[in-house]
Amino acid sequence: MDGEKRYCTIEESLIEACKEVNLMRKGLLPSSGDWREWLDELKKEIEDTEFIHQNFQGA
Repeated sequence: MDGEKRYCTIEESLIEACKEVNLMRKGLLPSSGDWREWLDELKKEIEDTEFIHQNFQGA
């Protein structure tokens, strides 16, 4: 990571994440959902990407 600058510091990132969690707990921000839902979405996205690569290479 030499010469690269972080978008924000680790401390700032953690503070923002904690703020988001607090807002979710208060019901002011939608939660990210169940990790299983996220995993299902990720699997579908991977399958879609693989389908595109297999069927449209060099198109």
